[in-house]
Amino acid sequence: MRLKDIYGNTSATGFSFDFFELTAPRAKSALLASPFYSTYDPVGALTSRGCDVRMIVRLCSVTIPEALRKAHLDPKVTIRYFTDQRFHAKFYVVDDIAMVGSANLTNAGLKTNREVSIILERGRDTAFDALPGIFDELWSYADVLTDTILKDYERAFRAPGRPQSEDEFNKFLENFVPKCAPSSVVVGSDAVNKQRAFLQKFRRKYDEILVPAHRHVMAVAQAHSFGRQEFNGADPQIEMGRFLGWVRLAHGAGEAWKQNPVLQGEELDNRIRKYAELWKAADDIVLGDMFKADAEIRNIEKIKISFGDPEKLGALEYDDLFDVLTGCHAFLELLRFTNGGLEGLRADFKQRNTIKDIKRTVDHLIRGGGDVVQRAYDCIHDERFRLQRFGESCVMELAGWLTPNRPPFNSRTIKGLRFLGFDVEGFA
Repeated sequence: MRLKDIYGNTSATGFSFDFFELTAPRAKSALLASPFYSTYDPVGALTSRGCDVRMIVRLCSVTIPEALRKAHLDPKVTIRYFTDQRFHAKFYVVDDIAMVGSANLTNAGLKTNREVSIILERGRDTAFDALPGIFDELWSYADVLTDTILKDYERAFRAPGRPQSEDEFNKFLENFVPKCAPSSVVVGSDAVNKQRAFLQKFRRKYDEILVPAHRHVMAVAQAHSFGRQEFNGADPQIEMGRFLGWVRLAHGAGEAWKQNPVLQGEELDNRIRKYAELWKAADDIVLGDMFKADAEIRNIEKIKISFGDPEKLGALEYDDLFDVLTGCHAFLELLRFTNGGLEGLRADFKQRNTIKDIKRTVDHLIRGGGDVVQRAYDCIHDERFRLQRFGESCVMELAGWLTPNRPPFNSRTIKGLRFLGFDVEGFA
């Protein structure tokens, strides 16, 4: 079977789904834009061959949560979304070939509806050249599909008595998921709310790049007998955080952490395996981290117990509160810029922040409104929650220890990821 120039979902013209099956075997990257999404099959056809997929969908009465979750869980897929009905573009770019037409990523659109889609090729059809730019513009305005957003969408979709019509469901969905519209809906691109733009950039940094990178290291390392005896029985994130910090300190000191090439595929996995083996065999894993494994485990447990319960947090005196915060390596990094060692930092932090402000910020980070990235953003940028000398690394490390399924990040762990071969240099 060969790729056709037009698909009409008949035996004579071929079916839109054929495009994905025929381009998948050699595919490296794909851009998929489809308002309606109800089948993982075309995505799976691409990612099962190693293709990286970026996909934009619309959260609406037709987009099926189960299919969306399959794609969301696929490590080769990154998803953003709109909620506005005026996102109507349907086109699919796989490397140097594109399909543009009326077919959505649904079983009906790909196989049974009388759709019409044409094939464009780079170098043959000049119209192809505009497609990646159109996709990137839509991508820049779309919101990141996070675990929280997906769960909220699932709740809306399964709510008893949810409206069935597209218009009514759209209004109903606003009770669960914030509205998101493409740029064509606003009067000029400059009308985009600046705070929202900054928040989305922040969210993409973590949810689309750093969190997947961290999970990739964890998956490869654990599949390769990762683990030291000192950390047996503890939260695996504790050892992974120490591992990434050790990689940066022991092998990427100075500027060496950013001098290795960015890697992909088997080269990246081999590098992770190599340093996982070195970590397991190392005599000294303390280095500049200040804590041995048993102390590190106790520190993280103290963070979870003291801050995870609002009553325990409320009862803490300043010295106890400060001692809990020192379980965050990013916070202890401030010792490098503070006179008087730990007691000097204790006094300086107290002078800059009231105990009421500290507790309010910690409580908001754990239990405030919105998802954890929204709350973390508030604690970094919002005057109501921002603490002096408690910046992004401190906030994101603390958020990681207190949020299930979210790794802790600080500058050192990000540099460790870059040393291993991930393209995260600008985030450290």
